[in-house]
Amino acid sequence: MKLADSFRVKSSEPAGYYACALRVIGQDLAELFPQQVDIDYKGDSFEVRVQCDRKRAEKRIPQVEKSGLRNVIRKLANYRLDKAPEGIESATIEQTYDAAEVNRLDEAGLHLRTQAGKVPDINSLGETLRTIGRMIDAEDSRLIRIFKDQRRVAFEYVDKSGAMRKVEMTRSELFKVQQSYYDKRGGQKSIDTWKGHD
Repeated sequence: MKLADSFRVKSSEPAGYYACALRVIGQDLAELFPQQVDIDYKGDSFEVRVQCDRKRAEKRIPQVEKSGLRNVIRKLANYRLDKAPEGIESATIEQTYDAAEVNRLDEAGLHLRTQAGKVPDINSLGETLRTIGRMIDAEDSRLIRIFKDQRRVAFEYVDKSGAMRKVEMTRSELFKVQQSYYDKRGGQKSIDTWKGHD
């Protein structure tokens, strides 16, 4: 089943809905090496704001131009260049991922998933977001927002009882969640590369 099919009817989402969609978004944004990522889930779309180095953001613009004039205009309208208060040049990129875009990126990114049998690096944006998605999927919950910077990740969701939940995790805590997921799948050898680190 295509991811787009899972976006249509929110009440009958298949297992792994958020994990798949967030992985795709993370892989799409990885080349920006974001300093901060802010994701709001509204309706069937993920509204994303990324703060990154201005030069990396400018390199992304030519890729956008290849995808058609209408898409270029939409993405350029959401592209803002901001100068950080400390004097470091940064850019804020805003982008919306709807069902069709997530599905297109998922199909285009099949070649990125070539390391079968290996535990993906939790430091990659795609794996970080997928791990958060897995946690939300496991609780049969609905995502509201994710915020990630270089030290921590925080996310908000509504659980199946309708209660609002907020979680904040360090990278090492997120790594342990990821390892427990792969341990449960079996056949994966987990290596605690965070042992001895905060």
